[in-house]
Amino acid sequence: MRESRTGGGGRDLPHPKPVNKIELPAEHRRLRLVLTVVFLIVGAFFLAISVANLSSKDSGWSEIEADSSELNCSDDFVFLYCLGQGEASATAENKEITACYSAATEYAFRMFTNDVEYENVHNMYYINRHPNEEMKVDDVLYRAFSLIQESEDRSLYLAPVYEQYDGLFYCTEEYQTVEYDPYLNQDVADYYAAVAGFANDTQMIDLELLGENRICLRVAEEYLDFASENEIGSFIDFYWMKNAFIVDYLAQEMISAGYFRGCISSLDGFTRNLDRSGEVYDYIFYNRQDTTIYPAASIQYNGPSCIVCLRDYALGSEQHLFYLYSGEERRTPYLDTKDGFCRSAGSDLVCYSSGSSCSEILLRMIPVYIADTLQYDALAGLAKEGIYSIYSENSRICYNDADLTFANMYCDEDVQYEAFWVK
Repeated sequence: MRESRTGGGGRDLPHPKPVNKIELPAEHRRLRLVLTVVFLIVGAFFLAISVANLSSKDSGWSEIEADSSELNCSDDFVFLYCLGQGEASATAENKEITACYSAATEYAFRMFTNDVEYENVHNMYYINRHPNEEMKVDDVLYRAFSLIQESEDRSLYLAPVYEQYDGLFYCTEEYQTVEYDPYLNQDVADYYAAVAGFANDTQMIDLELLGENRICLRVAEEYLDFASENEIGSFIDFYWMKNAFIVDYLAQEMISAGYFRGCISSLDGFTRNLDRSGEVYDYIFYNRQDTTIYPAASIQYNGPSCIVCLRDYALGSEQHLFYLYSGEERRTPYLDTKDGFCRSAGSDLVCYSSGSSCSEILLRMIPVYIADTLQYDALAGLAKEGIYSIYSENSRICYNDADLTFANMYCDEDVQYEAFWVK
């Protein structure tokens, strides 16, 4: 059936009479123009008030969010700051801190990314694609490489295995994991072992520090051939360690700019408290028992501190770094450099210090945590260096800092936590 163009089912719609154009007297036209201008001014005034109210800040604690259209790492961090404690207003201070923080998150992403190329920037992407070439890098990368070299840890060189673990963590069905999991596939295990063999051999690969921020990623011909055959794109990668170095950089940028009343935490367990005011802070120690995760205890501390938490389970948005099988077996990003297998000595380990950075603490924790069992003697040794530990043994929360204060202990009908000081 053909539809009527009138749209009324064949009915003719009423036709309004044409509007006659009426010419207003000149004084009325002037009045209308004046009223229009007045309404525009009033509207702009109230719009300005609304915008000002949206951007204004009250004194006290507030989350600082990066304001940037560029690629940045701010999604990985939460930055809380106590505004309005100095001479500047809270609103002005928030604007200044936001600008500083935004620039820092852009820069950190640019330096540490393995995936994005920037023109004339010698970042991780560039270094990986120019092996055996001397180049100059920025301070933040050179300092990170120096710390790793001092620690003698070789995790940085497991980049090809990290790439495969990414595939495992993003699997949506368990049958897919056999392509990536060395515990399930001997071919995968052999490949990871081959990469680990190269990673641990300084003759095959080594990042040479030449002074004055100059470096050279030395890669032997044999490893280059292996990389070509296996379509390897990166030789080095901070991977799960990256945010420890980034949070140290972000914290230093804030401190250098004179902003101390804040705390920056990454979603994957690295925290830098900058506050020198003496205000008391609470840190929640989480613990996993089977598949249940408990806020086991609230720990109080004050003063500038660095806290590192390693755990074998995801909290919220960390899911992309873990895989949980239906049988409750777990895969984590903490890879053993000897074979590329993931290992965790416990469900959770927290280490903290007022004298060491997050990256320094992390590099001291790696040989303790990436192991089959927790090394208690090693934790005692770290305590002598001012790096204290908290870990769990079932419902017992063990700690080796005699001055540590617990504010609350979790308790319900199924579990009751208690604190135990390890002398």
